Amino acid sequence: MINKIKLGLITLLISLSFAGHTPVQAAAPLDVQVSFPDFPVTVNGTVMDVKHSEYPLLIYKDITYFPMTWNHASALGLSIHWDTNSGLSLQKNDTCLPLKQYLIPQIHSNDNSQTAAIAPFPVQVNGKAIINAEEPYPLLLYRNITYFPMSWKFTKDEFGWKTSWSDTDRGFGIESCGGISNNQIEQTDALNVANSGQLAVQGDWIYMNPDGNYEEPNRLVKVKKDGTGEVKLSDDNARSINIVGDWLYYTVKMDGIYKIKTDGTQRSQVSAMPTAQIWVKGDWIYYIHTYQSKETIHKINIDGSADQELVSGIRMYPFFINAGQIYFLMQEKENEPANLYRMNLDGYEQIKLQDNVSKAIAIDGWIYYVSDYGKQLNKMSADGAVIIPLYTSDHWITTLHYRKGWIYMMNGTFGIHSSSYIDKLRIDGTEFAGLGEARSAALYFVDQLLYLSQNTWQRSNTLVHMDVD
Repeated sequence: MINKIKLGLITLLISLSFAGHTPVQAAAPLDVQVSFPDFPVTVNGTVMDVKHSEYPLLIYKDITYFPMTWNHASALGLSIHWDTNSGLSLQKNDTCLPLKQYLIPQIHSNDNSQTAAIAPFPVQVNGKAIINAEEPYPLLLYRNITYFPMSWKFTKDEFGWKTSWSDTDRGFGIESCGGISNNQIEQTDALNVANSGQLAVQGDWIYMNPDGNYEEPNRLVKVKKDGTGEVKLSDDNARSINIVGDWLYYTVKMDGIYKIKTDGTQRSQVSAMPTAQIWVKGDWIYYIHTYQSKETIHKINIDGSADQELVSGIRMYPFFINAGQIYFLMQEKENEPANLYRMNLDGYEQIKLQDNVSKAIAIDGWIYYVSDYGKQLNKMSADGAVIIPLYTSDHWITTLHYRKGWIYMMNGTFGIHSSSYIDKLRIDGTEFAGLGEARSAALYFVDQLLYLSQNTWQRSNTLVHMDVD
């Protein structure tokens, strides 16, 4: 809300400069034809949903234009200032904020022509006056928003950014703050935890339960990303692996919560409560506790103290934590589907977001969830106010993951006469593609390697991998 207020104030000030008498001497705007991008755009590692953006990107003379909303500018590391005397000023900052995207269900299409105007007010970039009317790629006005060109003159010469272009599937990319944001690495780690956590990554090492046998034997190991240097840490059938500093926290079947040093020492039990999933956040472990008649979400200190129940239902399904909120799937009544809820980290302010949800994850501030008894994939704003349908499947969608603008999912079932498939589609719901048949209970990413928890008739979930880049 604060960001939208800032955006509104900037837009209002610019709009007022055209109404009545102001010190800015504005010439009559010159209209130009523009279009919407038909390729992906990435900002500091975050792939944008350009088709659903409330403030769409534009193309003019083959140059990509960004709306100078507060969110877009701060994500690029720019500050915006408007003055009725000197016009618009943009200044490069040393830091960038994570890109927050405001989206709408409607799709931007080039079926109809789009018109923008050359911005008629004075412009300064890093304190230098820009004669906009003489620029080959001038600043534009579109729907009362100022648009800035991502031309070489500004991105490279003025701001020192790194840009890239790929005519295959990467599209246009900007690195304005020294490279890909750590948010993307942290997001992949979180999605690995949300997908049952059979592996976790820290630095050059993968910590995993490679066999995932229902019965013994099992092993918790660490191995380098290239597959060398395997070191056995324990004989545990570890799941829901979380890495915090030099500690691993994980569940062992229904035998509670354990921790062990990343070098395999100091293994100990944190809690003996039967546990189905954990998520470590700060000094707390959030976990699903299983009873015979109900399941609950608890929080417990990482030292095993101060255990407390947050919410209970007939059954709890894997939850995730995003932006200080717990999103969880809870079945409240027998023979009814689970619903998607949100609550704060203390269990208060519980809100139902959607009925009939079987899977949900968070990607770049948006909730991607499967509804309609496992066959409809949608995405939703974190507050539940905006819902965008993405894909309807003929099969059950059982698992979701994400990498570089693509949603990866498992479609199908594991019965004797049934099949399941790995598929992907873009975050805007386009370009669906099948990757092959597989029987995977979960998906995990280690850089460009997609790990499958391969479900076999020998009652195991063996980890295998494929390169998706």
